[in-house]
Amino acid sequence: MTNSILAAEIEKASRSVSTDSFDMTLGEVVNLYRDGDLVINPDFQRFFRWDIGRKSRLIESLLVRIPLPPIFVFELENSRYEVIDGLQRLSTILEFMGELKDPETNLPRQPMPLVGTQYLEALSGAFWSEDLLKAYQSTREVDGEIDFKPYFFDSDLQRSIKRTKIGLQVLEKKSDHKSKYDLFQRLNSGGLSANAQELRNCTVIMSSPEFYARMQALTRNQDFIDMIPMEEASRLKSNDYEQISRIISFGFIDYTPGTDIEDFVNKSLVSIAVDETSERQAEIEAKVVNTFSLIRGAIGKDGLRPFDGEEFRGRIGRTSIEIIFLGVLYNLEKISSLGDPEGFVVEKAKMFWMSGEATTFTAAGVSGTDRVARTIPYGRKMFDPEG
Repeated sequence: MTNSILAAEIEKASRSVSTDSFDMTLGEVVNLYRDGDLVINPDFQRFFRWDIGRKSRLIESLLVRIPLPPIFVFELENSRYEVIDGLQRLSTILEFMGELKDPETNLPRQPMPLVGTQYLEALSGAFWSEDLLKAYQSTREVDGEIDFKPYFFDSDLQRSIKRTKIGLQVLEKKSDHKSKYDLFQRLNSGGLSANAQELRNCTVIMSSPEFYARMQALTRNQDFIDMIPMEEASRLKSNDYEQISRIISFGFIDYTPGTDIEDFVNKSLVSIAVDETSERQAEIEAKVVNTFSLIRGAIGKDGLRPFDGEEFRGRIGRTSIEIIFLGVLYNLEKISSLGDPEGFVVEKAKMFWMSGEATTFTAAGVSGTDRVARTIPYGRKMFDPEG
């Protein structure tokens, strides 16, 4: 019985994905990009970062004929290809050739000179062409203290690279649209360049740039910044987006106990980005903003910190957001209709922290999935004026 059910599920999932594959030379790939038929979402370039050492090793691989892994692309409605895996490899090649457009200026990005590698120490100082070398030299003072001599590839080396073949795996446009986002997550989750939230941001951008802009606006909301403070280094890792992602996911999609939290957040954001109207997305943004405003108005900027009997202070943990913030969010309309909504929020928050219940949600051995299965319903019930 189990095998038949599994076979049926495999058949259903397979019908949602239609693929094709073929080889192209790098010269052909570059021409596709130059003509606008191969799309690299400019927002992705901000999340995928290789240093010059890794870039040089990729060029080394091309020169010594080490096969490259295939690039995965999604066929858009206009028959163009959007890159969903191989972003950094392709970007590195395009940048080295002087073809990659900068996401800020839309002008070709100036490549840096390569560095020596394990097998090709003479790569140090290499540029693709004389024009790129001159452009580099025109923007920098080159003196005798540098440890390399800049030079450019001759036509034989250029021709060798342009004739290198690479596989393209195509997710065809007749595939289920959401399979694109799932494939992106699966292919990139093992990479070293972007963390889990940065990958999630890319997925949201692919799903709906407008919804991503709303998430971005929430990370810049002053109440959010003051109430969930974090260092700049933390923001650079997109931890602010992670907080907003969890708030939106658990606040507007019902969580099924036992579901992996990362998978739940990923699927919830894509569902909201793809399935909800722009009006509904605006309502979600407004409700999150108004919840921050209400809690801050009631308690102050420390409204998500534990109450110790005298003040709200201490570390802001998952429990604070899952019970206090999401509890208020879920009941926002009911609370706002009270005569003294801020007084209600203060009273309930103090009652929770003084009850000692908080420790039961963060005890050793409690998994994240078990915790949210308890905290979310608890917060909804506690902040329900009719509960």
